[in-house]
Amino acid sequence: MPRYIRPPSSQPRDIEMAIESFGTIFARAILRHLSVHGPTGAAELARELGTDPNTARRTLQGLEDAGLVEADVPAGQRRGRAVTFTVRPERLEQLLDGLKDFLRGR
Repeated sequence: MPRYIRPPSSQPRDIEMAIESFGTIFARAILRHLSVHGPTGAAELARELGTDPNTARRTLQGLEDAGLVEADVPAGQRRGRAVTFTVRPERLEQLLDGLKDFLRGR
């Protein structure tokens, strides 16, 4: 059973991505941590932010899917390797600006 039901939306995909990406305290904490401290791995993020590595990895995957973070190892080559994530500031600004314009009715 799904965790929540999403009604049909006429919102642009970037607006949906922004809402999903900025919608949890943990995702925002990851983005802030990476912005302030630079490239960091999932295990270290989990330790620093007080959660387990699997939660950090799932959240990072969503942020990566939205283009907000990028990894130093391609997705298909990560098994057994340490992966470091970095914020993509231009995408962060793009989604923030898009969400701001949407909320202002522009």
